[in-house]
Amino acid sequence: MKAFHLLGAICLACSFTALVIAHEDDPKEQNQEPPFFGPIWRASDGGVAGGTFQSSGVNLQAWFPFTAISAAATSASDAWGYVSPSGREYAILGMSNGTAFVEITVPSASQLVQFMPRPASASDSMWRNMKTYQHYCYAVSEGGGGIQIFDLAQIDSGVITDLGTVTTGGTAASHTMIINEQTGFLYRMGGGSSGVRAYSLANPAVPAYVGAWSSKYTHDGAVFNWPTGPYAGREIFLACGGLNGGQTETGLDILDITDKANIVVIGRATYPNAAYCHQGWISPDYKYFYINDEIDEANFGVLCQTKIIDIQNLAAPFLAGTYSNGQVSVDHNLYIKGNDLFASNYKSGLRIYDITSRLAPSERAWFDTYPTENATGYAGLWSNYPYFPSGTVIGSDIQRGLFVWTVGEAPLTIAYPQGIPTNILPSGGGFNLTATLGAGQSIAAGGAKLIFNTGAATNQTVPLVPALPGIWSAQFPTLACPSTVGFAIEFTLASGTVVRDPAAGLRTATVSNGEIVALTDEMEGTSSGWTVGATGDNAVSGMWERGNPVGTTAQPEDDHTATGVSAWITGLGVIGGAAGAADVDGGTTTLTSPSIDATVIADPVLTYFVWYSNNLGGAPGLDSMPTLLSNNGGSTWTQVELVTASPGVWTEKRVRIADFMTPTNAMRLRFQARDLDTGSLVEAGVDDLRLIGFDCEPVRPADLNSDGIVNGSDLAVMLSQWGTAGSADITGDGLVGGADLAALLSDWG
Repeated sequence: MKAFHLLGAICLACSFTALVIAHEDDPKEQNQEPPFFGPIWRASDGGVAGGTFQSSGVNLQAWFPFTAISAAATSASDAWGYVSPSGREYAILGMSNGTAFVEITVPSASQLVQFMPRPASASDSMWRNMKTYQHYCYAVSEGGGGIQIFDLAQIDSGVITDLGTVTTGGTAASHTMIINEQTGFLYRMGGGSSGVRAYSLANPAVPAYVGAWSSKYTHDGAVFNWPTGPYAGREIFLACGGLNGGQTETGLDILDITDKANIVVIGRATYPNAAYCHQGWISPDYKYFYINDEIDEANFGVLCQTKIIDIQNLAAPFLAGTYSNGQVSVDHNLYIKGNDLFASNYKSGLRIYDITSRLAPSERAWFDTYPTENATGYAGLWSNYPYFPSGTVIGSDIQRGLFVWTVGEAPLTIAYPQGIPTNILPSGGGFNLTATLGAGQSIAAGGAKLIFNTGAATNQTVPLVPALPGIWSAQFPTLACPSTVGFAIEFTLASGTVVRDPAAGLRTATVSNGEIVALTDEMEGTSSGWTVGATGDNAVSGMWERGNPVGTTAQPEDDHTATGVSAWITGLGVIGGAAGAADVDGGTTTLTSPSIDATVIADPVLTYFVWYSNNLGGAPGLDSMPTLLSNNGGSTWTQVELVTASPGVWTEKRVRIADFMTPTNAMRLRFQARDLDTGSLVEAGVDDLRLIGFDCEPVRPADLNSDGIVNGSDLAVMLSQWGTAGSADITGDGLVGGADLAALLSDWG
């Protein structure tokens, strides 16, 4: 059994904004637990992950708490996946206020691509369901808004386009959705008392409503082109639901949905202790349908029991058996890939069963995302998606967000024990990394590479150097200082598998001997010269002020400075106040720095930390904050960034002054927080301003006494250590001797 330890993530045990509830009597709305706050974690970053997750045969590669994606979100829901034409893999996470897209091509180095807000016409909801077809993603929710459509054609470039919504076909609310990729039809279910509504995807960008089956409430379903028997070639829909919102006469209805204008019920099955027929999936031989009943555990005291319906005769389905993992928890969404069944069981997490023996599944692996207990209750793992070609599996947890797993041993895991480097020494600097091989794996000859680029049209590569077993050294050649270098690590295994970090593109690092800090302003008591207000300011509330932030869902609780308390914040608010109690309203408020002399250091860079929130309110994401720079005391201004992202954390920004203008002794920085869109909620913060440069003085190992010159004093130090392994061992061969003397004399003066 394996335990994953995760640090720095704190469960906020306090009240949070209630979500719109459109799905009546769903147990998740009762005693809803608060979200889990913590940083994004990836195996390739090294270190440990947060909480203690028990597992067997399932490896945690990355974890994205949804609060790290959007601070305004209060829960996560469903998960789905997408594979681009290039083969890159993406996880899709439903959240209370929108949909997140995360690249997981290299699971251990997963990266957030984009968070897409819900439609403006919809409300936040704890139910959001997504499916994909061709290069489109569709999202529906109990919060309304119809079918939201995203174009993923450019997702490999980090671009996702919101194409709007389709609201035809009855209520704009939906509980779930399924797509038959063979026929090109989308079916949305639930939302009030609705059944199944069908849409043609002949034009995938604009689903066209074509018909419905409304005899019963349908909670969820699965649809397939039937391969054999009297219904061969027909489109068969397996509908989980019942009357009275699914609470009465709950069970499985089997529909022939081929003709959308004449949907026919073929057969129906129920089972003992039926409480709420929730969702299910079909065995690969089309003989059995596995159903999770979401409420039978609470109503009848059974232990996480799944029903197996024999559907070999579609007109006469019947209960063929049940199975349980023996845990005191509630089963939820399940999916089948080959002979593996992947079940999301709320407080007992992901459970993987071998269903080779269809009526006697055996559990072979598991990962518990709810570490505190196994119990009935509606918190923990909501869903999973196991259909990526790579074998990667993802899961969505209501309180904890997105999990990225590999099942069994990963072929190779890259990690950085000292952290991913952000600075490389110009005189051939480098860093160490670990490469942990899975069982039976080996690295091909010449298969360990450092890929780097200093601005050329093509990348360069150099071999990684083995240091110790499992530890490799990445060594750069001599690089210009100061400059920026992009880099990646790549291993080719003997099996032909290529493991690369990052999955695409290059990480970046600064080339220097280190930072030189010329100015620091932590916005504490010694900070002075900042001004609030400028020509054109017209905000009626939420103006900039310096103080100790008062935390809300839109504003930070703490400043950024480790030992400080103060920051510049747009409206400090009051303890217990609502998210919009002190936000920027009705216009613009401007904050301007004091004059900064940027001539005191070569190639100056301004760094500072920004908090920005614009993903709440009736029109989220429609405002932005310009950041402006002046080199003439404020007579003229140049925009250096337009802040739009709402990450929910203090975020470092860096502005190399020479990229925009000539550095002078009269630099000023300006932040314009603005509320220009009706219904938008805007909060901003600024902290920890620095003016830095980069040390490019050549390193002189022969300057043994560090006085800036190599002379007789250094020679005396060397002679005093002659024949030993002292600090005068310039060549690093373990002994102070003739080679070190030659190196000292060559650098004399």
